[in-house]
Amino acid sequence: MNIKLIKNIFLFYFLFIGIIFGANKKLSLPEITAEYATNTLFVLGTLDLRTRTFHTKNKKRIDTVVDNIPQSVIIDYKKQTASYIWPKTFSYLTIKLNPKTQKKLKEATKIVYFEKIKSDFIHGFETDIFKIKLELIDGTSEESIRWITKHGITLREKGIIDGKEGKIEFLSEFSNVRVFKQDQRVFEIPEDYTIAPMDQLDDINKLLKLMVKRI
Repeated sequence: MNIKLIKNIFLFYFLFIGIIFGANKKLSLPEITAEYATNTLFVLGTLDLRTRTFHTKNKKRIDTVVDNIPQSVIIDYKKQTASYIWPKTFSYLTIKLNPKTQKKLKEATKIVYFEKIKSDFIHGFETDIFKIKLELIDGTSEESIRWITKHGITLREKGIIDGKEGKIEFLSEFSNVRVFKQDQRVFEIPEDYTIAPMDQLDDINKLLKLMVKRI
């Protein structure tokens, strides 16, 4: 599978899911109006990523376990930083996001089709089901069906990404969703943690590394 394609997909998915696309003002995703915590599943071809995600205004925390080692990444969109946390070693490392890259990705993503099909209940939430088609500037396209709550949260998405390397099926789904005001301590680095060596980034799961772009 093409690494560049995977990189684009994960940067798009993790950095911009839940943010309104401004590239096309006539077609935009509903704004997320609630804070929430959820278990997440993202399957792309043979890749399978399972996490616990916490979402609040301008912040996101993603917890996962790789090779029996727990690790987290906290993304602060206001400060434009991503902090990696390793509880087993009581260490962390904060790196800067690249605003130019994020801006380019937003501008490069265009919603070309966005239509409501019907409404349904999923995981106890009322959702509107949409058929969506996105296009990236590199020619990659994504066609999917999304189940979006009245809060603007995408509980489920299933579709196909069509790129230069061919078509890839993907599935994104939230479960055990809890909508409530998040404790800001969830998005803070514990006081007793120390800064890890920069080369420790090499030990981070590849999928987590694709969530952010260093300057």
